[in-house]
Amino acid sequence: MEGNRLLRGTPKIPWTIMPSDIFGTVSETLSGKRIVVGVTGSIAAVRVVDLVRDLIRRKAEVHCVMSPAARQILHPYALEYASTNPVITEITGRVEHVEFCGVGGKADLLLVVPATANTVGKMACGIDDTPVTTFATTALGSRKPVMVVPAMHEAMYCHPAVTKNLETLRAMGVVVIDPRIEEGKAKIADSAQVVLEAERLLGPGDLRGKKILITSGSNAEAVDPIRILTNRSSGKTGVALALEAHRRGAEVTLVHRFPQEIPVRQIFAESAQEMLDAVLAELERGCDALISAAAVADYTLDASEVKIKSGQDLILRLKPTRKIIKAVRAAFPDLKIVAFKAETNVTEEELRARAIEAMQASGLDLVVANDVGQGGMGTEENRVLIIDRKGRSKEAKGKKDLIAQRVIDALREVMSR
Repeated sequence: MEGNRLLRGTPKIPWTIMPSDIFGTVSETLSGKRIVVGVTGSIAAVRVVDLVRDLIRRKAEVHCVMSPAARQILHPYALEYASTNPVITEITGRVEHVEFCGVGGKADLLLVVPATANTVGKMACGIDDTPVTTFATTALGSRKPVMVVPAMHEAMYCHPAVTKNLETLRAMGVVVIDPRIEEGKAKIADSAQVVLEAERLLGPGDLRGKKILITSGSNAEAVDPIRILTNRSSGKTGVALALEAHRRGAEVTLVHRFPQEIPVRQIFAESAQEMLDAVLAELERGCDALISAAAVADYTLDASEVKIKSGQDLILRLKPTRKIIKAVRAAFPDLKIVAFKAETNVTEEELRARAIEAMQASGLDLVVANDVGQGGMGTEENRVLIIDRKGRSKEAKGKKDLIAQRVIDALREVMSR
């Protein structure tokens, strides 16, 4: 009886949101946001439980609505457990679609995931014959933010009508997150990408319209066709910065040698010279700021064209590389530049002094200084000082995505002056 009552729709008795032990455990980027997740009849519906939990980990309040076909794949109890809220399986006298997605409704976003070819077509044509499509028609009519995450067989995804329907939705302002084409299927996008785009859509947008160029990670200077000289930088901070700038609405380009599956433009650059060339070329196209987070190689050498035989004494003649920041400042005197300054086993006063010296020498806007002798290079966490032109410093400590937030906050302040 209880299960049948739930399947008929929203219960008539009052519900209390159950406390979640994962609420806000990752970040607060979706704090205060109410997201309605519309689930339709794709096998990818089984992935939605994890997605809902990931949204909650960022402090979102999540409510789920299901089509009849979705209930053939995933039981509403699973989404009730995941979201800690009752699941809407039909529209009742409470007019749930208006309550959440009408003009002045309490939802901040309708996220249709997975979206089948059937649902995409109905959304594009204003047909609402399931709870999910009724929510969609209402949200689009009231200009609520809507995001669609398609999932279906590749042949269906490539059908001209489906392609046209997705373009129609985009023209309506719907954010469409493209699937991964694998094994003859248009597979649902990774949860991390969906969450990131939700954060970008619902975030402050304080970098919207800005172009941010970021360098990241280590260089690799060739010794011969096999061997390289490099350093311990993992590039984790640079990737975190790129994701945070994207989250805040910026158009981001990341220059590095560690390709990532992240939704920002990436340019591969192995050596310091390749990185310098890529940076200067990108800046010529127009950028608002450079964040130089890469641990750029200080030395290079004339590489052997053939493998050097092992087992012999070897002397390598190193020569200094050209400093990227100095070259950029000379070519672009008005560009906002954030640089990183790494030292080892120095006092905090000495760390600040060296950071300010570097700032003055290259006309930097911000310097992010840290003592890597105490950790940070290649680790998940770090402690840094963010120093501005007036010598004022702020400490940022913890996971690198948190540090990235603080650095982007400081950059936004500089760019707003």
